[in-house]
Amino acid sequence: MTKPTRLYSLTLAWLLVAGLSGCVGFGKCDPENCTGDAKITADVRALIKEHRELGAPAAFRVQTINGIVYLYGTVDTDLEHQSIESMVSQLPNVKEVVNSVDVRNVGR
Repeated sequence: MTKPTRLYSLTLAWLLVAGLSGCVGFGKCDPENCTGDAKITADVRALIKEHRELGAPAAFRVQTINGIVYLYGTVDTDLEHQSIESMVSQLPNVKEVVNSVDVRNVGR
């Protein structure tokens, strides 16, 4: 193996080890938070189901990790986009809302 190839291989191995060690520290949820996260997700799904103006509940994907709610889906207007984030942020035990919901008709 030539010296540059060996150096490249070692650098790549080091980057992989460094990157993967960060993954070990970030689990899906801490054991004490997992039950709470499931409850928050269920509460968010129930909230979306109650507010039919946001669209079909199946059109949304909700994930909660350590009290942070991640929202995915599509709504019709900016107002609906803002409303869903506002409503979810007021639920008990929600620390933060990451709103990745898309707006179909931007500007309405």
